[in-house]
Amino acid sequence: MPQTLKSQTKTKGLKQIPKREETKQKIYRTAMALFQKDGYEKTTMRKIAKESKLSLGLTYYHFHSKEDLVLEYYKGSQKELKRLCESYFKTTKDFKTRFKYTITTQLELFSGHKKFLQVLARQAGDPNDPLSPFSKESEGLREEAVGIIRQAMATSNSKLREDLSKVLPDLLWMQQMGILFYWLTDHSKSYHHTKLMIHDSLDLTFKLIKLSNFPLFKNVMGPIFRMVRLVKT
Repeated sequence: MPQTLKSQTKTKGLKQIPKREETKQKIYRTAMALFQKDGYEKTTMRKIAKESKLSLGLTYYHFHSKEDLVLEYYKGSQKELKRLCESYFKTTKDFKTRFKYTITTQLELFSGHKKFLQVLARQAGDPNDPLSPFSKESEGLREEAVGIIRQAMATSNSKLREDLSKVLPDLLWMQQMGILFYWLTDHSKSYHHTKLMIHDSLDLTFKLIKLSNFPLFKNVMGPIFRMVRLVKT
């Protein structure tokens, strides 16, 4: 068989990446490198286009703003987190172990981009900012994150009160966000302080979950349920 025909046959057998998707990925990779190197605020769409060796118009065609690029990063990280968690959940039925894995794996996925994530954390408190975990733009990502925790709970061997099981995934997601923000400011060696925070906070949380099955705990649960509804609203 002629060499050219062999090459054509091999090419047909491989999954080709469309040129459009290849360009989009090039812009995304360049942006992530610049965000980490120069910081989110100093990186402009013009600079991303220049480093990508593409026109500014083409760059804007694929991503309308820097916020779109960051949301793309969140989506990719969450997709990978979900894949890893679903695989890990098959190895254990213990809810606490599963939740701890979810938190630590998310931090590992974020570890390569901590510099620019620190800047974004400052915008987290403004629900009108598209990059806030409480914004309308991030609603789908937020629900997916809660869904991972809900899956960990629903398929575990934990016996929970029905009313608690409805709000617990949301509560634990808030705890996960708190640990994430703590990690962003942790400068201890090998994130020792964050590891202690995860251990102690989860230990306390799951002790309270066990106590919630006692009748005397009902008076405490009412205000907690109301707070969750207020936050979601």
